[in-house]
Amino acid sequence: MIALIAAQLRERRRSPLSWGLPLGAWAAFIVAIYPSVEGALEKAIRNYPEALKKAFGIGELSTVEEYLHAEMLSLIVPLAVGYLAVRAVASALSGAAESGRLDVLLSAPVSRRSLVWAAFGAAAVELAAVLAMALALTEIGSLLAGAHLSFSSALAGFANVWPLALLFAALTIVLTGWSLRTSIVTGSLAGVLVGMYVLDLAGRLDTSLDGIRYASVFRYYGNAIENGIDPVSFLGVTVVAVALAAAGVALFERRDLAG
Repeated sequence: MIALIAAQLRERRRSPLSWGLPLGAWAAFIVAIYPSVEGALEKAIRNYPEALKKAFGIGELSTVEEYLHAEMLSLIVPLAVGYLAVRAVASALSGAAESGRLDVLLSAPVSRRSLVWAAFGAAAVELAAVLAMALALTEIGSLLAGAHLSFSSALAGFANVWPLALLFAALTIVLTGWSLRTSIVTGSLAGVLVGMYVLDLAGRLDTSLDGIRYASVFRYYGNAIENGIDPVSFLGVTVVAVALAAAGVALFERRDLAG
Protein backbone atom coordinates (compact mmCIF):
# COMPACT_ATOMS: atom_id res chain seq x y z
CA MET A 1 0.00 0.00 0.00
CA ILE A 2 2.79 2.43 0.92
CA ALA A 3 4.58 1.62 -2.33
CA LEU A 4 1.42 2.23 -4.35
CA ILE A 5 0.75 5.55 -2.62
CA ALA A 6 4.37 6.63 -3.16
CA ALA A 7 4.18 5.68 -6.84
CA GLN A 8 1.01 7.71 -7.37
CA LEU A 9 2.49 10.69 -5.55
CA ARG A 10 5.57 10.51 -7.78
CA GLU A 11 3.34 10.57 -10.85
CA ARG A 12 1.60 13.70 -9.53
CA ARG A 13 4.64 15.34 -7.95
CA ARG A 14 4.05 18.59 -9.85
CA SER A 15 0.55 19.01 -8.44
CA PRO A 16 1.54 21.02 -5.33
CA LEU A 17 3.24 23.50 -7.63
CA SER A 18 0.65 23.61 -10.41
CA TRP A 19 -2.27 23.96 -7.97
CA GLY A 20 -0.78 25.25 -4.72
CA LEU A 21 1.36 27.93 -6.35
CA PRO A 22 -1.44 29.82 -8.17
CA LEU A 23 -3.89 29.48 -5.28
CA GLY A 24 -1.24 30.62 -2.81
CA ALA A 25 -0.12 33.50 -5.02
CA TRP A 26 -3.70 34.67 -5.43
CA ALA A 27 -4.36 34.47 -1.69
CA ALA A 28 -1.05 36.24 -0.99
CA PHE A 29 -2.12 39.06 -3.31
CA ILE A 30 -5.46 39.33 -1.50
CA VAL A 31 -3.89 39.72 1.94
CA ALA A 32 -1.14 41.99 0.57
CA ILE A 33 -3.60 44.56 -0.80
CA TYR A 34 -5.84 44.50 2.27
CA PRO A 35 -4.03 47.31 4.18
CA SER A 36 -4.50 49.66 1.21
CA VAL A 37 -8.22 48.92 0.70
CA GLU A 38 -9.29 48.35 4.30
CA GLY A 39 -10.96 51.74 4.76
CA ALA A 40 -12.84 51.63 1.47
CA LEU A 41 -14.05 48.10 2.15
CA GLU A 42 -15.49 48.99 5.54
CA LYS A 43 -17.44 51.88 4.02
CA ALA A 44 -18.72 49.80 1.09
CA ILE A 45 -19.77 46.84 3.19
CA ARG A 46 -22.06 48.95 5.37
CA ASN A 47 -24.42 49.36 2.41
CA TYR A 48 -24.69 45.62 1.74
CA PRO A 49 -27.96 43.94 2.84
CA GLU A 50 -27.47 41.86 5.97
CA ALA A 51 -29.03 38.78 4.35
CA LEU A 52 -26.58 39.00 1.47
CA LYS A 53 -23.59 39.36 3.78
CA LYS A 54 -24.75 36.37 5.80
CA ALA A 55 -25.35 34.26 2.71
CA PHE A 56 -21.88 34.83 1.32
CA GLY A 57 -20.17 34.85 4.72
CA ILE A 58 -18.78 38.30 4.07
CA GLY A 59 -18.88 39.74 7.58
CA GLU A 60 -17.82 43.36 8.03
CA LEU A 61 -14.44 42.85 6.32
CA SER A 62 -12.85 44.71 9.19
CA THR A 63 -9.98 42.20 9.46
CA VAL A 64 -7.66 40.61 6.94
CA GLU A 65 -8.99 37.19 8.00
CA GLU A 66 -12.53 38.17 7.01
CA TYR A 67 -11.28 39.52 3.69
CA LEU A 68 -9.30 36.34 2.93
CA HIS A 69 -12.34 34.21 3.71
CA ALA A 70 -14.66 36.32 1.57
CA GLU A 71 -12.31 36.45 -1.42
CA MET A 72 -10.72 32.98 -1.33
CA LEU A 73 -11.83 30.52 1.32
CA SER A 74 -15.59 30.89 0.92
CA LEU A 75 -15.62 29.76 -2.72
CA ILE A 76 -12.45 29.73 -4.83
CA VAL A 77 -10.22 27.49 -2.71
CA PRO A 78 -12.85 24.83 -1.81
CA LEU A 79 -14.06 24.58 -5.41
CA ALA A 80 -10.55 24.41 -6.83
CA VAL A 81 -9.22 21.88 -4.30
CA GLY A 82 -12.45 19.86 -4.50
CA TYR A 83 -12.00 19.56 -8.26
CA LEU A 84 -8.34 18.69 -7.78
CA ALA A 85 -9.44 15.77 -5.58
CA VAL A 86 -11.70 14.54 -8.38
CA ARG A 87 -8.92 14.84 -10.94
CA ALA A 88 -6.37 13.08 -8.71
CA VAL A 89 -8.50 9.98 -8.10
CA ALA A 90 -9.88 9.88 -11.65
CA SER A 91 -6.34 9.97 -13.02
CA ALA A 92 -5.32 7.05 -10.81
CA LEU A 93 -8.34 4.89 -11.67
CA SER A 94 -10.43 5.74 -14.74
CA GLY A 95 -7.49 7.49 -16.42
CA ALA A 96 -5.30 4.47 -15.78
CA ALA A 97 -8.00 2.18 -17.22
CA GLU A 98 -8.31 4.25 -20.39
CA SER A 99 -4.55 4.34 -20.96
CA GLY A 100 -4.05 0.64 -20.21
CA ARG A 101 -1.94 1.28 -17.10
CA LEU A 102 -4.55 -0.30 -14.87
CA ASP A 103 -4.25 -3.67 -16.62
CA VAL A 104 -0.49 -3.59 -16.16
CA LEU A 105 -0.82 -2.77 -12.45
CA LEU A 106 -3.37 -5.52 -11.85
CA SER A 107 -1.20 -8.08 -13.65
CA ALA A 108 1.19 -7.72 -10.71
CA PRO A 109 0.29 -9.15 -7.29
CA VAL A 110 -1.81 -6.08 -6.49
CA SER A 111 -5.47 -6.29 -5.54
CA ARG A 112 -8.10 -3.87 -6.78
CA ARG A 113 -8.88 -2.98 -3.18
CA SER A 114 -5.27 -1.97 -2.47
CA LEU A 115 -5.09 0.04 -5.68
CA VAL A 116 -8.23 2.04 -4.92
CA TRP A 117 -7.32 2.71 -1.29
CA ALA A 118 -3.88 3.82 -2.47
CA ALA A 119 -5.54 6.29 -4.85
CA PHE A 120 -7.59 7.65 -1.95
CA GLY A 121 -4.56 7.88 0.35
CA ALA A 122 -2.41 9.55 -2.29
CA ALA A 123 -5.16 12.08 -2.96
CA ALA A 124 -5.37 12.88 0.77
CA VAL A 125 -1.62 13.58 0.91
CA GLU A 126 -1.69 15.58 -2.33
CA LEU A 127 -4.55 17.76 -1.11
CA ALA A 128 -2.73 18.44 2.16
CA ALA A 129 0.43 19.41 0.25
CA VAL A 130 -1.45 21.82 -2.03
CA LEU A 131 -3.20 23.47 0.93
CA ALA A 132 0.09 23.70 2.84
CA MET A 133 1.77 25.46 -0.07
CA ALA A 134 -1.16 27.86 -0.45
CA LEU A 135 -1.00 28.62 3.27
CA ALA A 136 2.76 29.22 3.18
CA LEU A 137 2.52 31.66 0.27
CA THR A 138 -0.39 33.46 1.91
CA GLU A 139 1.66 33.96 5.07
CA ILE A 140 4.60 35.22 3.03
CA GLY A 141 2.32 37.76 1.33
CA SER A 142 1.03 38.88 4.70
CA LEU A 143 4.52 39.33 6.13
CA LEU A 144 5.77 41.28 3.12
CA ALA A 145 2.75 43.62 3.17
CA GLY A 146 2.49 43.91 6.93
CA ALA A 147 -1.11 42.67 6.85
CA HIS A 148 -0.82 40.94 10.26
CA LEU A 149 -2.65 37.79 9.20
CA SER A 150 -2.91 35.38 12.14
CA PHE A 151 -1.09 32.15 11.29
CA SER A 152 -3.35 30.02 13.49
CA SER A 153 -6.47 31.49 11.87
CA ALA A 154 -5.09 31.01 8.35
CA LEU A 155 -4.05 27.45 9.21
CA ALA A 156 -7.58 26.67 10.39
CA GLY A 157 -9.08 28.25 7.27
CA PHE A 158 -6.99 26.25 4.81
CA ALA A 159 -7.07 23.02 6.83
CA ASN A 160 -10.87 23.15 6.90
CA VAL A 161 -10.91 22.67 3.13
CA TRP A 162 -9.25 19.23 3.42
CA PRO A 163 -12.24 17.09 4.54
CA LEU A 164 -14.51 18.76 1.96
CA ALA A 165 -12.06 17.91 -0.81
CA LEU A 166 -11.54 14.42 0.61
CA LEU A 167 -15.29 13.84 0.32
CA PHE A 168 -15.07 14.50 -3.41
CA ALA A 169 -12.12 12.13 -3.72
CA ALA A 170 -14.38 9.47 -2.17
CA LEU A 171 -17.29 10.35 -4.47
CA THR A 172 -14.91 9.91 -7.41
CA ILE A 173 -14.19 6.35 -6.27
CA VAL A 174 -17.92 5.66 -6.03
CA LEU A 175 -18.59 7.00 -9.52
CA THR A 176 -15.60 5.11 -10.91
CA GLY A 177 -17.36 1.97 -9.69
CA TRP A 178 -20.03 2.76 -12.29
CA SER A 179 -18.02 4.32 -15.11
CA LEU A 180 -14.39 4.24 -16.24
CA ARG A 181 -14.85 7.20 -18.58
CA THR A 182 -12.73 10.00 -17.15
CA SER A 183 -14.78 12.69 -18.89
CA ILE A 184 -17.98 11.35 -17.33
CA VAL A 185 -16.45 11.03 -13.87
CA THR A 186 -14.80 14.47 -13.76
CA GLY A 187 -17.65 16.27 -15.53
CA SER A 188 -20.35 14.78 -13.32
CA LEU A 189 -18.56 15.50 -10.08
CA ALA A 190 -17.61 19.01 -11.13
CA GLY A 191 -21.35 19.55 -11.56
CA VAL A 192 -22.06 18.03 -8.14
CA LEU A 193 -19.41 20.25 -6.54
CA VAL A 194 -20.86 23.46 -7.99
CA GLY A 195 -24.41 22.22 -7.40
CA MET A 196 -23.74 21.65 -3.70
CA TYR A 197 -22.41 25.18 -3.38
CA VAL A 198 -25.51 26.58 -5.13
CA LEU A 199 -27.83 24.54 -2.87
CA ASP A 200 -26.11 25.85 0.23
CA LEU A 201 -26.19 29.41 -1.09
CA ALA A 202 -29.90 29.17 -1.94
CA GLY A 203 -30.66 27.88 1.54
CA ARG A 204 -28.78 30.77 3.13
CA LEU A 205 -30.41 33.39 0.90
CA ASP A 206 -33.93 32.08 1.54
CA THR A 207 -34.46 30.71 5.05
CA SER A 208 -37.58 28.84 3.88
CA LEU A 209 -35.24 26.67 1.80
CA ASP A 210 -32.85 25.97 4.66
CA GLY A 211 -33.65 22.25 4.55
CA ILE A 212 -31.97 21.78 1.17
CA ARG A 213 -28.65 22.72 2.74
CA TYR A 214 -28.47 19.28 4.34
CA ALA A 215 -27.80 17.89 0.85
CA SER A 216 -24.66 20.02 0.57
CA VAL A 217 -21.30 19.47 2.24
CA PHE A 218 -20.89 23.25 2.30
CA ARG A 219 -23.43 23.36 5.12
CA TYR A 220 -20.78 21.80 7.34
CA TYR A 221 -17.88 23.82 5.92
CA GLY A 222 -18.37 26.98 7.96
CA ASN A 223 -15.90 29.82 8.44
CA ALA A 224 -12.92 28.31 10.22
CA ILE A 225 -10.58 31.24 9.66
CA GLU A 226 -12.75 33.37 11.96
CA ASN A 227 -14.55 30.83 14.15
CA GLY A 228 -11.99 28.03 14.28
CA ILE A 229 -12.45 24.48 13.04
CA ASP A 230 -15.64 22.82 14.23
CA PRO A 231 -14.30 19.39 15.30
CA VAL A 232 -17.68 17.68 14.88
CA SER A 233 -18.09 18.88 11.30
CA PHE A 234 -14.42 18.29 10.43
CA LEU A 235 -14.39 14.74 11.75
CA GLY A 236 -17.92 14.04 10.55
CA VAL A 237 -17.18 14.94 6.93
CA THR A 238 -13.92 12.98 7.08
CA VAL A 239 -15.69 9.87 8.41
CA VAL A 240 -18.35 10.15 5.71
CA ALA A 241 -15.59 10.46 3.10
CA VAL A 242 -13.89 7.28 4.32
CA ALA A 243 -17.24 5.45 4.39
CA LEU A 244 -18.01 6.52 0.82
CA ALA A 245 -14.53 5.46 -0.25
CA ALA A 246 -15.16 2.02 1.27
CA ALA A 247 -18.44 1.76 -0.66
CA GLY A 248 -16.60 2.81 -3.82
CA VAL A 249 -13.96 0.14 -3.23
CA ALA A 250 -16.69 -2.50 -3.04
CA LEU A 251 -18.22 -1.25 -6.31
CA PHE A 252 -14.87 -1.14 -8.06
CA GLU A 253 -14.04 -4.70 -7.03
CA ARG A 254 -17.24 -5.96 -8.68
CA ARG A 255 -17.22 -3.98 -11.89
CA ASP A 256 -16.07 -5.18 -15.32
CA LEU A 257 -12.91 -3.26 -16.11
CA ALA A 258 -13.45 -3.72 -19.81
CA GLY A 259 -16.43 -1.39 -19.79
